[in-house]
Amino acid sequence: MVREQSRRRFLQLAAAGATSVGISSVASRKSRAVPAIDGPSVIGQTGTIVASRRAPGRWQRVSFETPFALTPVVIVQPVGARGPVPVSIRKVTRRGFEFTFTRQNRHGEREPARVSYLAVARGVHDLSGSLINAEAGFVAADTSRQTVSFDHSFTERPIVFAHSQTHSSQATTTALGGPVTPRINVTDPDRFSVRLQAQEHQHQVQSETIGYLAFEPGSGVLDPPMGALDQLLGRFEISTAPKSVTDPWHQLVFEHAYDQPILLAGIQTEHDAVRTRVANLDSKNAAIRLEHNSHAADSPERIGYAVFENEHLIYV
Repeated sequence: MVREQSRRRFLQLAAAGATSVGISSVASRKSRAVPAIDGPSVIGQTGTIVASRRAPGRWQRVSFETPFALTPVVIVQPVGARGPVPVSIRKVTRRGFEFTFTRQNRHGEREPARVSYLAVARGVHDLSGSLINAEAGFVAADTSRQTVSFDHSFTERPIVFAHSQTHSSQATTTALGGPVTPRINVTDPDRFSVRLQAQEHQHQVQSETIGYLAFEPGSGVLDPPMGALDQLLGRFEISTAPKSVTDPWHQLVFEHAYDQPILLAGIQTEHDAVRTRVANLDSKNAAIRLEHNSHAADSPERIGYAVFENEHLIYV
């Protein structure tokens, strides 16, 4: 049955103009064969967390389906419309990471929250043969702006996502507590700038380790590794919102339809907004909006996004 599903999915993608030649390998977590020791290495993993928000500041552990060879960069994206759901992470290892919700809404919503995440091993990787490249790395950051140069030579301005991998100076136990947010500005194909911004009530911010993921814009198909044709295929796309986003909810329409999509959205400019909110995520679209530390800001921001189909392991 799984093999027939994979065959049908391949024919659907081929009919839509997709090709599997030269594309990186991915195995579905639903029907995955554990890679052999001398087989392909896991360089990425997508996933979804559904957890309670009733105890802000209580750390919960997420274990990766397969351990990484190197400590990965982890990017998380809360999904939900009823109030902001900031998420902090810490203790990122080859085997998993810890996360906690930061209570920052004024309406008292405590329903379970959904969080998408993407973990990628440090280095430069191909997502679709030589067509779409990605880079994952770490940088120590504080409130002073600094420039980060890419190791890979991107041909155009990449889409960059960033998240603090440590938790040195962040407040999570008070009603106003919120995560320290990396503020990035992507202006060139070879670099971006980053600094930390704390919540308005926080007066001191220590240096944090920031993980970043940079992707060339594009779309493709993630294939199973050689010899694992019984695994399901999955699409992905990486792009920017068609127009700059301000405060109201903005409808984001995907290039393709996705089965149980995993979505990340990140601000690529640095005007006033500090993070994105995602809601109403389904197979074809999502709603996104900006969050601010103050109510006076309404400058438009450029939003980049990455959407992957279902939960997968990404191989080289």
